[in-house]
Amino acid sequence: MNSKTVTIVVVYLLAFLTGVNFVVFPALGTAFTDQSLFGLTSSQFGNLFIPQVICIIISCLGAPFLVNKIGPKIVLICGLLLMIISTGSLWILHYFMNEKSILFPVLMILVAFTGTGFGLSITTLNPLAASLFEDKRSSAILILQFLVGLGTSTSPLMMNFIGDVNNWMYVPGSIFIVVAIAFVAFLFLKLEKGTFFELPGHFKIPTKLWFFFITIILYGFIEGTFGSFGGIILKTQGLDNSKASLGLSLFWGGIALNRLLFGIFSKKFNLSYIFLTAPLCVAGLIFIMLIDHNVKILLLLMFFIGFFMGSIFPGSIGWGTVEFPMLSVLVSGFLMAANQIGTGIVTNVLGNFSNDTSLILKFLTFFMLIICVLLFYLKRNSKIKEAF
Repeated sequence: MNSKTVTIVVVYLLAFLTGVNFVVFPALGTAFTDQSLFGLTSSQFGNLFIPQVICIIISCLGAPFLVNKIGPKIVLICGLLLMIISTGSLWILHYFMNEKSILFPVLMILVAFTGTGFGLSITTLNPLAASLFEDKRSSAILILQFLVGLGTSTSPLMMNFIGDVNNWMYVPGSIFIVVAIAFVAFLFLKLEKGTFFELPGHFKIPTKLWFFFITIILYGFIEGTFGSFGGIILKTQGLDNSKASLGLSLFWGGIALNRLLFGIFSKKFNLSYIFLTAPLCVAGLIFIMLIDHNVKILLLLMFFIGFFMGSIFPGSIGWGTVEFPMLSVLVSGFLMAANQIGTGIVTNVLGNFSNDTSLILKFLTFFMLIICVLLFYLKRNSKIKEAF
């Protein structure tokens, strides 16, 4: 393989592993709340993710300026090292299970490391992938985000695979080893800083980019609702635990499949109108959830809601990268932060309304209609056809 091919393989492998690393703490929820192991209360487990969200937002906003100053390779090295330290330290914690008083504070620190590492890595990987396929930037980011999503589904599967919750340490241990090997391979890559990663000496964030920002915050509301409370919503609709879990899996599976298909076919076809009308489809599907409580229908709806949502977030990053080529890293960081702000707000607010499914679904339908209006507004005098 030539050097560019090797770079592409390693970059996309790192995207997958970043996704795996990102959800290692949620995946270990049963171990953290097991009284014979970590013994965290439900409240402590929930609080565990506050530093993660905060650190992701800060690192996503700070990464573009770090990349501009010191280049993408050093920023990625820092991000990967933070994630490696986090999973390695988490694995070592199984030797200190009798020191209950230190476990929660240490986990808070490790979650912050993971969040910062994720923010630095994913913000840099998005434009890095785009720079490797300059004529197919949006597709490159969609495929990369598909692999991140595939990675996020892997950690929970690993936890299911090991079976006994007492074997929890094998999850962070194996992730630590694989990410460390990929990290060593990455060190041998030659990455030029290039003009693609430079920010202008003086600039202000374009008004149009602020509209992208608002759009992705609203998108974060919907993704956060279905991603975190989808199972609860389905249970209030009458589904049992196993069917509710299946619905959640179908939602994420739909998102992943859409990103893969969009990344493949946007190279050959103009998918811009499919992208623009996707929020309208989601709004319609959510509305059907309000009136039809048939189990099979609800499961199908979860899949198709995820499917039509799939391209909105990474597609917006790809479109923004094409729209503002001089601010490509800033677009990535800005919109990654917007998504975290949206999901962070909704997961904190929804706890008070989790039983009022009808009200939640009505709000989500309304937000999706606003997203559709915003996307069509952004389409005016834009380069959307270049992006899709």
